[in-house]
Amino acid sequence: MPEFDGVIVNQLDGGLGRRTPSDDGVAILVVGSGVATGSLAVNTAAKLLSYQNAVDLGIDASYDDTNSILANYHIDEFFRINPNGTLYVVLADGTFDNDALKAIIRDNTDIRMVGVVRNSADAEADFSAYIGGYQTMVNELKTEFIYVDAVIVEGNEFASETAIAAYDDLREEEAANVSVVAIQDPVIRALDAAYAKHAAVGTVLGGLTVRKVNEDLGSVNIIEKPSYAKGQSTFPLTDRGRGRWLSAVLQNGVAVSTLTPAEKTALTETGYIFVGSYAGLSGLYFNAGVNCAAIESDYSHIDKNRIWNKAARGIRLALLPRVKGNLLKTPEGKIRPTEAAELQQLGKRPLTIMETAEEISGSSIYIDPDQTVNDQNPLQVKAQLQVNGIIYEIQVDLGLTNSIA
Repeated sequence: MPEFDGVIVNQLDGGLGRRTPSDDGVAILVVGSGVATGSLAVNTAAKLLSYQNAVDLGIDASYDDTNSILANYHIDEFFRINPNGTLYVVLADGTFDNDALKAIIRDNTDIRMVGVVRNSADAEADFSAYIGGYQTMVNELKTEFIYVDAVIVEGNEFASETAIAAYDDLREEEAANVSVVAIQDPVIRALDAAYAKHAAVGTVLGGLTVRKVNEDLGSVNIIEKPSYAKGQSTFPLTDRGRGRWLSAVLQNGVAVSTLTPAEKTALTETGYIFVGSYAGLSGLYFNAGVNCAAIESDYSHIDKNRIWNKAARGIRLALLPRVKGNLLKTPEGKIRPTEAAELQQLGKRPLTIMETAEEISGSSIYIDPDQTVNDQNPLQVKAQLQVNGIIYEIQVDLGLTNSIA
C-alpha cells in the first residue's frame, strides 16, 4: 500500500435509485408482401423511435399506395396511439419465416411483442396450424430465456354471411401468447380493394405498448397517458381530427354497430379482439386483451402473460450473479438460513419494484433451507405474484327512497 495515502474514497454507483428505461413498450411489426425501399432491404429489421423514422426509410403513405399493401398505416397507428413506443419493422417477402423472426428477436431481446400483417386476400388454409406455429416460436424462445409477451395476428373470417356463432373458437388453440385481431377502420378498408381483409394490428400494438403490463387492452382509461391525451378522462381510439376510428367493421365488412350484445359477447368469449363503443360515451374502445387460451386459464388475457414474463425476467437477472457461487451449509449439509434469506431478498427485489409501480398487488418468494444443492440438484425457489383485479363490468343497484339515512 502506498505511503501517506491515508483515506481512499471509491466512487460507487446506484445509490440514487435510478432505473434502466423499461422495455415494456417495445414491439416488432412484420409486414407481409413487403417491398424493399431505397433505405431498407426486405427481411431486415429497422428500429423506429418515431413515425418520422419510417418516412425517412421510405415507408411513407405513397409506399402503401404504390405497393397496395399496408405498412405505413400500421406504423402510423402504432405511433399515433403510443408516440413514446419503440417499433422494429421488417418488410418481409415470401421467404421470411418464423426461424427468420426468431433470429431477429434473438438479436434484439428488448422486443416484447410481435405484430404480423399478412397483406393477403387469401385466408389461411389451416388457421389452427398458423396460430400454433407462432406459439411454438414463443415456446422455443422461452427455452432460451427470451420471453415474448404476445404475438398479434390478423383474423381469418372474411365472409359476411358467416354468423358470429360459426366463427372458430380460438380458445381451443392452447396458444396463450397469440391473439387474433378481427377488426378494421372502414376508412382504411375503402382506400384500396387490396385492404379489404386487413385487421388493425398496428393499432393493437400501439394500444398494448402504451399501457402498463398490468392493464387490460380494453381499459376505457389508461394509467400513464401520452402528453397529447393528458387531461382526458378516457383514452379512446377515435381521432376525429384525422378521421380515424369514427366507426368500426369486422374483417368481413359487417359493422360492429349492427352486432347484438350476444354476438359481441361471443366474439370476446371465443378469443377475438375487436372494437366497440359504450352508450353515452364518446369514442371507440377495444373489447379486451384476449388470446387463444382456454377462458379458465390463468393466462387467458395478454396482461397476465406480460406480468408473468416481466417477473420471470426480473427474478432470473436478479439471481444470475449467484449462479455457480458459494453457498454456505449447516453442519447437516443443508442451506444456512441466512444464505436462504439473502437469496430470497435478491429474488424479491424485482418483484418489489413491480409492487411499487402497482403492476402487482403483492408477491412472495421462498427458499426452503432444508434442501441439498449441487450440480445434480438445482436450488429450488418458490415465487408467487398477487395480480391486480380488473373491473370488466360494474353493476349498480339504484332505487328511490323518501329519505337518506
